[in-house]
Amino acid sequence: MLYRAVAAGDLDRIGSGLYVPAGAQSPDARHRLMIGEVKTSLRVVVSHASAAVLHGLPMLRPEFGDVHVTVPSESVRVRSEFRRIHVAILYPGDVVDLGGQCATSLERTAVDVAAASPMGFAGALAVFDAALRRGAHPGVLADLVRRRGATGTVRLALRHSSPCADGVGESWCRAQLLAARLPRPRLKHPLLDVCGEVLAEPDMDWDGSILGEFDGAARFGRVRVPGDSPLSAAWRAIARDDRLGRMGIRVLRFTWTDLERRDVALPCRYWLRRVGLLG
Repeated sequence: MLYRAVAAGDLDRIGSGLYVPAGAQSPDARHRLMIGEVKTSLRVVVSHASAAVLHGLPMLRPEFGDVHVTVPSESVRVRSEFRRIHVAILYPGDVVDLGGQCATSLERTAVDVAAASPMGFAGALAVFDAALRRGAHPGVLADLVRRRGATGTVRLALRHSSPCADGVGESWCRAQLLAARLPRPRLKHPLLDVCGEVLAEPDMDWDGSILGEFDGAARFGRVRVPGDSPLSAAWRAIARDDRLGRMGIRVLRFTWTDLERRDVALPCRYWLRRVGLLG
């Protein structure tokens, strides 16, 4: 019965005797179930993207096919089904207890994910931003990057990382701008009018002349007040942008589609040149 359901695509087998309805759970929730099947110890430690799930650490396009574990040597035996084994020495500060599972620390996890991300610089920047936002220590991250002998891409991503980015989409936007060698924007910098009133606190801006906002739907949520409806919040956001436009401030908005098409840098380059911030 179970085998027929798997063959029909109704169930997914994610462990020994563990089946879940196909598509019924988020990738993170499904992966947590897979992690729960792993018997961990100080010698078998959940790591990489799997540890990131336990830490609640967002990643850019993570791969959740297997549970990642790190062991000190190839002689350590681990049941290999749905496991990806990494061999590395973990120091006492690299391992923490997360809900009864031995996992790599927040900082170690971020460095491991950054080094292995299939998204390269953007993936590394996104996980470093997220780790800093969740309280990772910058000095510990830098020490781990040096200890690991990380690539220049990972070192560059750490150098540009910031806790001010709200999510992986904003990080990916910034990664595309930096890859295009555009001026580094400020993040979440409040813009004030002559009376000291906050006009906007954009995702990113250049000298208060060009603002960049990721995800229009989330943008409306930022201006909501208690008792607001989504429609009134949307109108308030539109009115805010109109006011900024009358002041000569250009607002650029980006979505996941823009990120997928790599369409972020071009309009920024155009407007930065228009206002004299780029030669």
